[in-house]
Amino acid sequence: MEVFKHIKHLLYRYECVILPGFGAFITRSHSAVIQPDGLLVPPGKTVFFNRQLQTNDGLLAHHLAHAEGITYALALEKIRRFSARLLEGLKPGSTLDCAPLGHFEVKEKGLLSFVAADQMNLATKSFGLTSLLTHPIDRTDSETPVIPIYRAKSGVQSIWRYAAVGLIALGLGGYGATYRYNQSVMAYNQSLEAQAQEYVQEQIQQATFTPDIDPLIISVTIDPPKGPYHLVAGAFRVEDNATRKVAQLIEKGYDARIIGQNKYGLHQVVFSSYLDRPQALKALSQIRAKENKEAWLLVQ
Repeated sequence: MEVFKHIKHLLYRYECVILPGFGAFITRSHSAVIQPDGLLVPPGKTVFFNRQLQTNDGLLAHHLAHAEGITYALALEKIRRFSARLLEGLKPGSTLDCAPLGHFEVKEKGLLSFVAADQMNLATKSFGLTSLLTHPIDRTDSETPVIPIYRAKSGVQSIWRYAAVGLIALGLGGYGATYRYNQSVMAYNQSLEAQAQEYVQEQIQQATFTPDIDPLIISVTIDPPKGPYHLVAGAFRVEDNATRKVAQLIEKGYDARIIGQNKYGLHQVVFSSYLDRPQALKALSQIRAKENKEAWLLVQ
């Protein structure tokens, strides 16, 4: 029956689903268990039936209305008619099928006994798990064979033999260590001597004579200090892009350069830098009017 299928669908999410006028289906979670016959049952939810809960709570009616695309009132009327047909079929000794949930057995005096369907697991966390038949493990004790340990004979002669071998090993080891040390010192000294000879030859080849030069014709160009007021033209993540921007501004006549990276790792390009703030503001106004409206003043 379709109503029981809707009830099973709701039992995956809710612990209690009431069939108005008939009773309520209630679930109770249980852990994994091993039955006496060795069957391992995964964790799930067991379904029970309570005849005392018959008042409509709206859950089943709302679900049925949404699933079948009908109004809530029509869904509620459909459920009431379904419950009335179930009650009419309750006769002592009869069985009432409510698949896929299970079936009802009508006892004496109209008492209902609900039997849940086998292999029905309504726990979403255990979805797809089935019962497994386990087999007992044979834990027979077995004796581990004992392997005897060979012990060397003790005595004064053995002790002196080991002492002699140790002294010989120490003597050979000391001689070898001394020989390796002397070889490394000689190699190091030869390396220093070769480096010194190479340095002397290089200095001789680079030696030149200073010609007579008139000091009056020597001129030195000293760049004026840039100043702390910078007119920023942009900031670039890639340094090559910042370099190309500097070249473009220099072609236009600006004293452009990269002043480093800001705290965000961007390379900052400036039109020019000034020592005087009023002079920087005047130049900024001209740049915004002619070149870039987004230019701004940075003070470092």
